[in-house]
Amino acid sequence: MNEKTFTEMASRFLRASLDSWRQGNHAFAVLHAGVGCEHILKALLCRHNPLLIAEKGDQSFRFHSLGHGDANGVKPLSEARTIGILEAFKTAAVFMRGRMPVDERSFRPFADSRNGVAHSAYLDDMAVRKVIETGVQVVESVRAELGLDPAGFWGEYTNVFADLSQVASVPAPAGPDKRPLLEPFAQQLAFAARERARSAVSVALSTGLEAASWDEATMSSELEGDVTRTALDAALVTALRIEGSQAGQAAERLLVEHGVLPLPAPLSSHEDPGVLQRSHTAVTVKVMIASGVIAGLVDVQGRHRDMPLVDILIHLDQRGCLISSRASGDHVWWRECPACGYAGNVYGDLSPVPCRCDAWAQSCIHPGGVVDVGTVESFSCPFCGLSLSNRGEIVTAGIESRNEAPEEDW
Repeated sequence: MNEKTFTEMASRFLRASLDSWRQGNHAFAVLHAGVGCEHILKALLCRHNPLLIAEKGDQSFRFHSLGHGDANGVKPLSEARTIGILEAFKTAAVFMRGRMPVDERSFRPFADSRNGVAHSAYLDDMAVRKVIETGVQVVESVRAELGLDPAGFWGEYTNVFADLSQVASVPAPAGPDKRPLLEPFAQQLAFAARERARSAVSVALSTGLEAASWDEATMSSELEGDVTRTALDAALVTALRIEGSQAGQAAERLLVEHGVLPLPAPLSSHEDPGVLQRSHTAVTVKVMIASGVIAGLVDVQGRHRDMPLVDILIHLDQRGCLISSRASGDHVWWRECPACGYAGNVYGDLSPVPCRCDAWAQSCIHPGGVVDVGTVESFSCPFCGLSLSNRGEIVTAGIESRNEAPEEDW
C-alpha cells in the first residue's frame, strides 16, 4: 500500500464507475466511485507520510511502513487496518489548503455510499447523480494535486468525466464486449428479493395475528398483548430469515457464475488490484441483493402504518434476541449490517476487553460492557441474510474489529 498502488487502483475504479454509469448501472457506479475516491485520498496522504493512513491503535501498518514488516510478532499487511474514507478526506483537506472543492458536509453522503448506504441509491437516480458528481469533483482535485496525467488517469473519459450526461453517451468499445453483464442481473435479483420479501412479510403478519387469536378467549388482555407481540416477532423474523437466505444464495450463485467468487483465501495482497476489485464487486452485489429484503419489509410497513414493523425489529435488535452467539452464552460479537443497518454477527480471532464507559453510564453501547479486539473473519446478518465470508469482503465492507482498549490491555 503506497502512493503508486493507490493511484493505480483509484484510476481503475473510477473508470469502472464511469463504465457502469454509461451502461445504466447506477448503484455500481456509486460504489466503484466510492472506493476509487478513497484510494486517491490515501495516495495523497501517503505522499506526505504513509503513517497518516494507519488506523489509530494499529501497529501492523506502522511497522510495515517503517520497513519492519518481517520482524517477529508483526501481523501481515493483509491484517493492517487503515483509516476510512471520511477520515482520509478530512486529513487530505488539511494538506490541500483550501483547494478541496467540497466541504465535509457535502462529502459525507458520498462517504456513506462507500460504507454501504448507497446500496439503495439505484432507486433514486437524482441522488445517484449528485453523489457521483461530488466524488468525481474530489477525485479530480486530488489528481491535479498529485500532478497525475489526466489522460492516463481518466482514459477514454478524459474529456467528459465531469459531465455524466456525456459519459452516458460515450460509445461502447469496438468489437465484442466480453465483460459479463453482472450489474443488471444483480439489480434484477435485488428487485426480485424485494417482491418476495414483501409477499412473505405480508403473509407472516396475517399468520402471526391469526395464531395469536387462537386462544384469546381464555387469556387476559395483558397476556393477549404479550402473545400477539411474540407471535408477530416470530412470524416476521422467520419470513425475513427465509427470504434473506434465498437472497444470499442467489447472490453467491451469480458471483460464482461470473467468476467473481471464490476469492483467494486468505486475501493474497492488498496491492493486487484484481483481487481488490473482485472483493468490491462481491460486496456490492451481496449488499444490493440483501437490501432488497429489507426494502420489501419497508414496503409492507407503508401499507400497515398501524403496525410498526421496523420498530419491532429495532426493539428485537436492541434486546439482542436475534444475535445467535448470545443463545450459547458466549460473548456477543456484532456489527452494523451494511445492507440493512441492523445488528449482524461477526466471527473470527476476537477477544473481549472491558470498555471505557463509566459503570453507570446510560449511553454505553457495548454488550456486556466489553469491546472487541482482534480480527473479524466473517459476517452474517440474521435480518437480511447478508453473508461475508472472506477477509477481502470484510475489509471492503468496512466491517472491522473495534479497537478501543488501552494499549496496556492488549
